[in-house]
Amino acid sequence: MPRSQRDTTAPTSRQRRSWAAGFPVSWHHGRGMVAGRSGLVLAVLCQLNAQLPAQVGGTQWQPLGGRAVSPAPAVRSGSVVPVVTTANQPQRVAPGGAVAADTLRQRTETLARQGRLSEALAGVRELRRGDPNSVEYRLMEAQYLGWLGRTATAGGLYARIGQEGSGNAEAAEGLGNTWLWRGDWREAQSAYANAINLTGGQNAAAQVGFQRALLAAGRASAAYRQAAELDRRGGRQDAELGLFLATIHGAVDDDETAFALSRRRTSDADVRQRQLTFQAQRLIARGRADEGLNLIASHAEALPRDYAAQVAAGEVFTVAGKSREARDYLERAARLAPTRDEAVLALARLARQQGKPRDSLALYEDVVARNPESVPAWLGIAEVAQSRGDLNHAWQALDAAQRVAPTSALVYRERLKIAFREKDATTFTGVLRAYQRAQPADAWPELWAQKWADAHGGEINVAALQSLLDPLAPDLSSEALRLLRRHTGEPMQRAVMRVPAAPSPDLHEAAQAKLGKQVRVSDATVIGVSTGYEFSTLQDTSGAGARLQEWHEGYLAAYWRRPLGMAVSGEFRTFSRFGTTANQLMLGWNTHLTPSWIVGLDGGGALSGGFIPRWRLGARTEYLFSDTFSMSLGVSHLRFADEPVFQVIPGMTWQWHPQWSSHLRMFVTHTEPKGGRVNTGFAGLISTTWQFSPLSSTTLSYAMGEENASQLVQSLIGEKNFQSVGVDLKYGFNDRFSLQPTYRYETHNLFDLHAIGLSLHLRY
Repeated sequence: MPRSQRDTTAPTSRQRRSWAAGFPVSWHHGRGMVAGRSGLVLAVLCQLNAQLPAQVGGTQWQPLGGRAVSPAPAVRSGSVVPVVTTANQPQRVAPGGAVAADTLRQRTETLARQGRLSEALAGVRELRRGDPNSVEYRLMEAQYLGWLGRTATAGGLYARIGQEGSGNAEAAEGLGNTWLWRGDWREAQSAYANAINLTGGQNAAAQVGFQRALLAAGRASAAYRQAAELDRRGGRQDAELGLFLATIHGAVDDDETAFALSRRRTSDADVRQRQLTFQAQRLIARGRADEGLNLIASHAEALPRDYAAQVAAGEVFTVAGKSREARDYLERAARLAPTRDEAVLALARLARQQGKPRDSLALYEDVVARNPESVPAWLGIAEVAQSRGDLNHAWQALDAAQRVAPTSALVYRERLKIAFREKDATTFTGVLRAYQRAQPADAWPELWAQKWADAHGGEINVAALQSLLDPLAPDLSSEALRLLRRHTGEPMQRAVMRVPAAPSPDLHEAAQAKLGKQVRVSDATVIGVSTGYEFSTLQDTSGAGARLQEWHEGYLAAYWRRPLGMAVSGEFRTFSRFGTTANQLMLGWNTHLTPSWIVGLDGGGALSGGFIPRWRLGARTEYLFSDTFSMSLGVSHLRFADEPVFQVIPGMTWQWHPQWSSHLRMFVTHTEPKGGRVNTGFAGLISTTWQFSPLSSTTLSYAMGEENASQLVQSLIGEKNFQSVGVDLKYGFNDRFSLQPTYRYETHNLFDLHAIGLSLHLRY
């Protein structure tokens, strides 16, 4: 809605800039939310001078990843989108005679304020018939087209105006808005920079638009620093700028500051409405849903014929999960302005949230049938089609979206998502390269490249992931941290320390807490269940020619853990040895004491059977010297009927290649049998693991010395000349299920053993 509440004059230049900044209702922040953190995923660009250019005449602003921008128009002929013919033909507002231009202009402005944009568009086209070369009327037409979601057509009009003469700041700013709404951060930055230079650095609306483009491109900290400097220079009074800063504070849950910034006084009805929407959403996020819903509902009910107010209320109620109320508001908005897209798009998102993909798809298709330039609708169709397994339909929708927005980051991201899911390396690589060329300063292509490498056994680039970390971009940074931790094995506390400092101490503390929360969500609690069976044949080597009975062993285990955090486990195991059986129950626990120290305890005992320990207790600690090397020490006490056994087990692990690691353990076993000879024996175990895919590996192991089996049985304690060679293959079918066959050959003093086993692992 415009700043001016007057019905008697045409909008001023500043008013037109404000309207463009405030529209579309849910486009500022992407495809879903009205304000706050959603839609546009925060990513991190490669390089940016965080200092604001001096706001004096002659200063040159330069967009990221692009060319220098001079005060002359920055629009290239190749970047102008051809005007798409609209189905709305101009209609005379006052049939039956000529209407004075001033009266018609007043009526057109009133219609626009009421949200009746098709009629307003017809009115301004009528004005243009009387004065076809009027820059003011052409700017109004472009603005109304943009509000109607016909952003490609609007962008073409703005571009042509900007190419005339020495340039037009309002046209450059409007062009920046249309590029931003279509997801082209690079062109948006170029257009906003041009608008700023054309006004000698005094175009505050374009400056805020430039920060929005930075934020959308992922440079949240850079955007914050520039906006904060603008705010300081302006006396920290501008409500629009305060709301932009509040959005960044809200993204890291720094709500005290966010609320203060969003409460700046303003006479602009549009800004005030967006302030209330932001506050309502933050209240819901903080668990004060009733308060937030009452706030936005009161605003919407006070303005029952205000289209934007109804859409805002509907979206906020959708976020809160109040589907019935959300639908009421959105359907009311759709009735108020049947030719606008936002309410129908929000209804489509609501239908999908309710598990109604067919209804959602129908609503999206209604939008593109009326407005083929709606990038959000095409993206919505692609997402719903993917969820239904209709990839052909999804690709077709993305092709249509790219015709409207040829270099849109949003379209590229959706293409990458499908190619990644389908493991289509050729398509993924092609889309990734095109994305990097079109948006060289967008950080998401680098993250997608690292995700592909992680998923397909490639080498993770730690330095590249490190460069993506931005304390004020929690979504992107948490994804990068997850990959870093997966690759380096770092505990969360150490990984979060990789993130650069935020622009202020208070904001840094909030950002660190938010990142920790995000990483914990991405590394959510894991519950796993395993079961297995092993069958062993024994061959007598004593010379007696005895036939030895087979051994059998089975187990059922479960665990709960947070990755690189605390874990609790339990295991039931059953044995059959030499014609007798035994059952054992074990419990275990471990956690990080510090980022480098891990400690654990385990204990349990026999439920039945006399050849296994009556009870056993153990402790273990591990120290992480680096990302690739650690050492451990374990101690155990096993109590048999008349033979206590003490074990000390030092070990080390070395990951000498991203896919290869080796493990070494020494078993020092001390026995003190009643009436027998005290004995101390040694055994060693070495193994090497090849992780040939993220979910699959193979391990080769060799052991020799005295008996060192983790499941010692009484008759073998202290036996000499033990050797063992084993191989196992763990194959993961997906993130939840893996199969592990094993084979092991052992030589003992009196027999040889061949063991084959099979284990199943499930994780949730």
